[in-house]
This record gives sequence, structure tokens and C-alpha cells, in this order.
Amino acid sequence: MSARTGVTVQVPATTANLGPGYDCLGLALGLHNEVTLARAGTLSVEIQGEGADSLARDASHMVLVAAAAACAAAGREPPPLALRQVNRIPLARGLGSSSAAIVGGIVGVDELLGLGLTARQMLDVATAVEGHPDNVAPALLGGLTVCCATDDEVLVERLEVAPGLSCVVAIPEFEVATHEARRALPDIVPHADAVFNLCRASLVVAALVSGDFAQLGEAMRDRLHQPYRAHLVPGMAEAIAAALDAGAHGAALSGSGPTVAAFMAGGGEEVGAAMVKAFAGAGTTAVASALALSPEGARIVT
Repeated sequence: MSARTGVTVQVPATTANLGPGYDCLGLALGLHNEVTLARAGTLSVEIQGEGADSLARDASHMVLVAAAAACAAAGREPPPLALRQVNRIPLARGLGSSSAAIVGGIVGVDELLGLGLTARQMLDVATAVEGHPDNVAPALLGGLTVCCATDDEVLVERLEVAPGLSCVVAIPEFEVATHEARRALPDIVPHADAVFNLCRASLVVAALVSGDFAQLGEAMRDRLHQPYRAHLVPGMAEAIAAALDAGAHGAALSGSGPTVAAFMAGGGEEVGAAMVKAFAGAGTTAVASALALSPEGARIVT
């Protein structure tokens, strides 16, 4: 579509935290939603795919909330918009469905109305809407992102992952709400656990960028969030262990879960099957899906 009549944005799924990098590490994956925004006489919402029976059809829809926030940041009033959304990212599974909606709304309305927002401004708006930057940053920028939220802005570094790494996700049939997963975390953690995660979060970044993927098994271990969320995801620990036993370099809860993401060189059929079997042993039905890593973030498509 032309920018005059409508804009379509393709936004990737994301996996956040990557084990120890709680609220700071994120990675874009090769599964995409499409958000189309057009000027209209009255607001309208059309949804295909995931969430077609449950997502809001009014101004409270996350795409439209984000579009309004982008307009406010640019000092503009949003006109009535027609939204068409094609969703392939499962909802509330830890794969960044809300971030895809937020980023799609911001990038789409910026292009449609010529707001002129910079990537940094878009990231700040997206973080304000989402509440944390670890998913919106890779959804916007692609690749591996390292984020640090300050009082005034979000500092972000986008990095290229060394070639040869692939991902397989095991997606349980149930949802975990992000706010519920955050409530499970303690207010205070032991100093030793904080140091444990600092070391490994740094090692995750080094391993992904250098291509020394064999380091990921140790690097993706975590003590700050996964142990406290285990009761929300029956079979999580077993699925991670099964992935490593089946040949994955590393595995971790994807975002706030319940999806588990495993990383390996080459295909991941055996790894995916092992994770699904491990979840089944804990009474959880899951499906496995192989996903490429996405060097591209949100982009305008014709």
C-alpha cells in the first residue's frame, strides 16, 4: 500500500532475557505479524490469526494505543484509523506478541502520518507503552539487542549474531500473563545470585557475537527469574534439560514464558521433539517450531 492510503509493517517475534539477561537482552526471531494502518472516517479493527476471537476491537487495542502514544510524542492528534492485523505470533507465550503490536503501531503511524520520529524516539515510546525494553528493542531493530533503561531514556546496542545459529521453540498450550510472571519474582535476591547472572549475561552476549556457541550451555543459566517462575510453567526445567541433552548449545525460558527457546547449530527437530516430550512428562501439551534468527526488525512492506 502507498503511504497515502495505508501502511503495512512487518514485525518479528522476539525472545527476551536469554536466560540471565533479565530485562536487558532480546533477540528477534523469524516469525512475523503484519500491521496495516490507514486513515479512515471512523475507527475500525480487523484481526486475522492469533487473537482473532479475543483481542479488542476498539481504541484499547494495543496497536492503536501505541499509535496514539507515537502521535503524542510528535505533538500530533491521531486521526481515526482503520487497523488490519495478521497475527502469527502466539499470544501470552513469551514470544513478544504485545511488543510486535506496539512496534507495529508506532512504525506504522509514523510512516502513515509522516511524524518523523527517530528510531531512538520510537524505542522510548515503545518502552513507555510496554513498560520494559527487552522485547520492543529487537522487534524494532532486529538482531541481538542489549538495553539499559535510565530515568530519561533507553540506551540500546544492537549487535549481529554470528552466523550458524538457529532456534527451536517449544510452545505450551497455556498462556502466562507477563504481569503474573513478574509478580512471582522476589523483591530481594542474594548477592551471589546477582553475581552469577551478571557473569553469565555478559557471556551470553560474547558467545552470540563471537560464534563460540558452545559457551551458551553455561551462559544461559539463570538464578534471578526462572526458578521463581517454574511453578507457572510445569515442565520448564525438564524441557531445558532435555534440549541440552538432545544437542542444543543452550536453552532458556523465552521472556516470561511459558515457551522454552533452545539454540543450536543446524536443524532442531530432535531438540524440539525432546522438549515436547519433556513437557508431556510434566502433564503439559506443547508444540515445537523451528525459527530462524531475524537480523531485521520492523519494516515497511509493500
